[in-house]
Amino acid sequence: MTKTYVLTEAEALELLALLLTSARIQLDEPAIYGPLRLLTAAERLSQFIQKQSSKDLRPFLKMLVDTIPDMHMRMADTDWYQDNLDALCRAVAQQLVDKNEVES
Repeated sequence: MTKTYVLTEAEALELLALLLTSARIQLDEPAIYGPLRLLTAAERLSQFIQKQSSKDLRPFLKMLVDTIPDMHMRMADTDWYQDNLDALCRAVAQQLVDKNEVES
């Protein structure tokens, strides 16, 4: 059985560092920054795996990479921010449904 890695060791370490330092800084930051940190991790992971992902998944990952930075800049508009987080959740759910051939 051949192992296929989605992340290099350096990419995995960078993502791990982002997650751990984000967890620590959340102790001192306003609660609204929690989603911001998670979005940053999702964006970085999307960037890392885009080149190794299947052709079908690449447009979704590109959408994340293109969309998330704008969300950082507009997080003060809580209604817009929540609506866009909801849209991203629906989009990833649709990817899971499509990937697993589940009827929605």
